[in-house]
Amino acid sequence: MQNTLEHIMKPIVILIFALSVTAAQREDSLRVLDSLRQLQPAYRDLQNFVVSAVANAKLNSTAAIYDFHNEIFEAKDNFLRSAINLESNTLRHINGQTSDIDGSCLEFLRSSVDVNINIAGVAFTKCIDAVDARLNAELDQVYEDLLFNESTFVNTSIYSVFRGQNIFVNPQNIIELLQSNLLQLQQTPDNLVAELALVVDGFRARLDVIRGNYRQCLTVSDQILQTTTNTVLIQLQQICLGALIPNDTPEETETPLAPPSVQPTENYWNFVESH
Repeated sequence: MQNTLEHIMKPIVILIFALSVTAAQREDSLRVLDSLRQLQPAYRDLQNFVVSAVANAKLNSTAAIYDFHNEIFEAKDNFLRSAINLESNTLRHINGQTSDIDGSCLEFLRSSVDVNINIAGVAFTKCIDAVDARLNAELDQVYEDLLFNESTFVNTSIYSVFRGQNIFVNPQNIIELLQSNLLQLQQTPDNLVAELALVVDGFRARLDVIRGNYRQCLTVSDQILQTTTNTVLIQLQQICLGALIPNDTPEETETPLAPPSVQPTENYWNFVESH
């Protein structure tokens, strides 16, 4: 009788034990979701931090671009005014000649001035085209760098821990992986701000180089224009037998000084042909 009872109870005990183990495993499976819920706000906080840091870096790069455009505009404006004043001053000498000077000779000089100023315009265009090409390349580079830093953190997956796992078979493994991820997400990447600042600083430095090269490009063009203009004035005196006209306003310089170039600069032809 007793043996029979033991024979009946043993399977029941085994069944109860199995059910208790299964229930415990299911509880672990539910705990997986609890761990996952903890990751969500941590992931959101990390995203907010990274997106904000990158946004500030983008604003700083935008400010650098704004300053760059202003300085390019000022340089272009100064050199353009210099060229116009140089043309005007040269024509003042040509048009101020007395009636006994050969008119056809003076007309040739006027044509020469017009050609030279138009050629200077071609040179100025090549300079700004080179700036545009360089700037576009730098913009692509800086935004690619900023995007890389952002995606490194924002594109982190919180569900990758489930890959190759079974929430009912080994939930504890998943919980441990989720807790490990949680610790990583809770570590604010303070070094990211410094890294982004270096990206923007490097961008500013490269813009300085472009600006310096642009000023050098304009300087070369301006010097060529001044040389050709001086040649016209020499021809006025030596070939047309005219004379230079005294300046009515000696306190004003006839050709404004070009702004100093910013170092480092590169060869003029390398710069204008690079785009």
